[in-house]
Amino acid sequence: MRIHYVEDDTTDAELFSRMIMEERDVELLVSHRLADFENSGNRDKTDFILLDVKRPDAVSIEDDIRRIRAFTDAPIVLVTSDGSETVREKAFAGGAEAVLDKGDINPKLLRQFALNTTARHRVNGRMMTFASGNHASPIQISDEIEEAREASDAIKASLSTFSKTFSYIEISLQTLLEAMQDTGRTKSAEHIGHLVDTIRAIRAYSEDDLSQATRTPIHELMLETAQRVSRDARSRGIDLIIKTENSWYTQMGSRPLAALGMNHLIGGLLRACTKGDRVSVRTERDENGIALNLFISRAVVKSTQELFNLDQSNPTMGFDARASVQLGLTLLSVPKEQVDVHVHRNNLFIKIKI
Repeated sequence: MRIHYVEDDTTDAELFSRMIMEERDVELLVSHRLADFENSGNRDKTDFILLDVKRPDAVSIEDDIRRIRAFTDAPIVLVTSDGSETVREKAFAGGAEAVLDKGDINPKLLRQFALNTTARHRVNGRMMTFASGNHASPIQISDEIEEAREASDAIKASLSTFSKTFSYIEISLQTLLEAMQDTGRTKSAEHIGHLVDTIRAIRAYSEDDLSQATRTPIHELMLETAQRVSRDARSRGIDLIIKTENSWYTQMGSRPLAALGMNHLIGGLLRACTKGDRVSVRTERDENGIALNLFISRAVVKSTQELFNLDQSNPTMGFDARASVQLGLTLLSVPKEQVDVHVHRNNLFIKIKI
């Protein structure tokens, strides 16, 4: 992997270089100014770009991204010590893939972040090419499109297909767990560890034909996860109300997976809230069927697009919260078309339709 880091601060650049020195499959190039990167002979050989926001030569975030896009299509991730919502909004509006705080960067987290961001950028880019009518060669796009199709089909298919999908998720979560442990974030690491245990229980569940009728580790995990959500709400001083009916889980398909998905979705949203916030979860019936309604008195996401692309979410939603929400949505297996998200007076309303 070839990473190009545009950073005017020599100390930060040297610190980052030492940090990934032992990563043998990573080639790092550093430019102090964007013009140096633009004029270098390596601009077309870059897989991943880290761009410091506050540089003397920076006119604006939009201008930086526009200049880079003139000579490379590599994914751009902004690096900043100012993780404000304004910076993030400008970054995503300009076309950046994500924003990383300098204090969060470590080798393991960066590796997984770069791999995931690069893969998503390639797939999204190829699909946009098709949508615009500028058809690329099938050979160029076949791997990315097939990978995206396989992931989507695996979510919607029978339990026997979950193993392949969740193997990748387990690896990603394990990498995030190690990163949290290495940086001393014990509470976040404990939460991510529970997500890893969830994935392992699901893999065992997918191989057990009797698991829907007998008490297995996944059923124990259902209870433990629900208890964790309640404990987390109490410890954070968040008013949590959950009133759902069992028929909702039945209509979702596998009851254990739907129950786990709902609790991990709620758990992730809780971790983005603070003392005094309110969260309500209720089921609703109408002539169109049944829906799950979530109310959060804090707009941690502002649209359906943000919910399914959490890089655009509120800065208060850390890696642990995002991982929990993403796992919840995966287990619920609901497409964007069945999810409605809107914000009113800074209150968040999410409806998941069946």
